[in-house]
Amino acid sequence: MNTPAAQIDAISARAASRGTSRRGWVVIALLVAFMLINFADKAVLGLAAKPIMHDLGLSPASYGLLSSGFYFLFSISAILVGFVTNRVQTKWVLLVLAVIWALTQAPMIGTVGFGVLLASRIVLGAAEGPANPVAMHAAHKWFPNEKRGLPTALLNVGAGLGVAVAAPLLTKIIVTYGWHWAFLVLFVIGMVWVLLWAVFGKEGTVAGSASIHASSAQSEVDEPALPYRRILLNRTWLGGFLAGFAAYWALSLLVAWVPAYLQTSLHYSAVTASALVALPWVASVVFNVCQGALTDWLMRRGVSSRMSRGVLGGVAVMISGLAMVVFPFMPGGALQIALLTIAFSLGGIVFAIGMTVNAEISPTRQRGAVLSITVGIVTTAGLIAPYVTGLIIESAADPTTGYAMAFAITGVLSIVGGALATIFVQPERTARRLGLRTEEPTARA
Repeated sequence: MNTPAAQIDAISARAASRGTSRRGWVVIALLVAFMLINFADKAVLGLAAKPIMHDLGLSPASYGLLSSGFYFLFSISAILVGFVTNRVQTKWVLLVLAVIWALTQAPMIGTVGFGVLLASRIVLGAAEGPANPVAMHAAHKWFPNEKRGLPTALLNVGAGLGVAVAAPLLTKIIVTYGWHWAFLVLFVIGMVWVLLWAVFGKEGTVAGSASIHASSAQSEVDEPALPYRRILLNRTWLGGFLAGFAAYWALSLLVAWVPAYLQTSLHYSAVTASALVALPWVASVVFNVCQGALTDWLMRRGVSSRMSRGVLGGVAVMISGLAMVVFPFMPGGALQIALLTIAFSLGGIVFAIGMTVNAEISPTRQRGAVLSITVGIVTTAGLIAPYVTGLIIESAADPTTGYAMAFAITGVLSIVGGALATIFVQPERTARRLGLRTEEPTARA
């Protein structure tokens, strides 16, 4: 029987937990807004692709180089800042990143040439490279492993909302006032977030990542310090990387080329194209929320992380790949747009899944670096895909044929990456081998 003192301690712990949860959800809300701005900043170039190409006299290959320029320092910065988060609070890292985002929009307000625009995108990419892993690391500090699915998914929802909300608004600004004004709006919004985060941003206190199925949780100080090669060269990480790389290849095309594709090959107006390009982002919001809720429910029911995370994510990437191969050859209309929407949205759930899987196989003290290294390597797809796509389009007999070839390559990459993820991603097995888990989870009756 519990003593009165023990009962008081338990009640106090539950009360503290509820308070921590409330503060954690405030932080999650701010981080969702952070990711919203992140993707709006990233997507504005694609939304303004046609007027920018016209004003600067850019060929498809030159525009592809400009889009890929965003990723020149993206991966390196993600990795380096990841190690910084092992020593510096995420609150201050996120604050600095957001300030840089806003400042990179400022030169675009005036007349610029290709060089200034490229330099601005490179700096923006360097500051956005660490954004996702640092934000995820900040969120994971507020929730234990079995409750991270929904918060992680909500941060990815912020990315979808960023374009779903921003695409029509920014396109309206571009059409009405010119593309320079779109960058001005993003500068103002970015600085407003900086002020809110400076006041309300807090650092989380949940360190452990042990499953609720384990008989005893390991504290951060009890976790082993592991060589990074053991974390990054196991089958779980490699399987997740392959699926994530394929999904990010598709995402970079959605940002850089789909708005132009809708106008050039499918002959939609700029306003209609902006509404249509928002559909994959809206769908990604739905898919990510459903994934987060479903994964957490499965984990609480005792379903293995391999099934509820690895297989779920891999199958989603495969389905996206199939849709990617098919939609360019469908007759125009609702079915084609539906397949396009699935092709560029469903596979994106693997980003949130990958973050939770990598948190599961990483010591808490090394988690920020592991997440950042993973993002840094996965997002090299963004450095390659836009430029390669521009070359394909420019060398094809006509733009429509070029787009179809580029999307087919993306689809095959997704099918293969998703299939390998379903086979290789086994978080529990990897965590046991790394000494981070001591018991096999057992399903509830």
